[in-house]
Amino acid sequence: MARSTGTMSLGDLIEHGRLVPREQLVIRRRNKPPIDGLLRKDGSIELGDDVFTTPTAAAKTALDVGSVDGWLRWRVPRLGGRTLAEVRDDG
Repeated sequence: MARSTGTMSLGDLIEHGRLVPREQLVIRRRNKPPIDGLLRKDGSIELGDDVFTTPTAAAKTALDVGSVDGWLRWRVPRLGGRTLAEVRDDG
């Protein structure tokens, strides 16, 4: 899977109106239930009782892996399942 690059943060995406506070985020997995996250107004991601400052940190914990690009794994159901990377890069 290719790594994404970009300079905008989740907080920037909220500030520019591309995402909204309390936005539902989801990681879909084959043959396993999806993992739900919640975007907070400060741009962090709430995952159960834990809060993460980056999509990658949240995805690594959610998937229990050492390496993953959270910008590519988290999707936004309200926007047709687009990845955070797509939302960020569609300026």
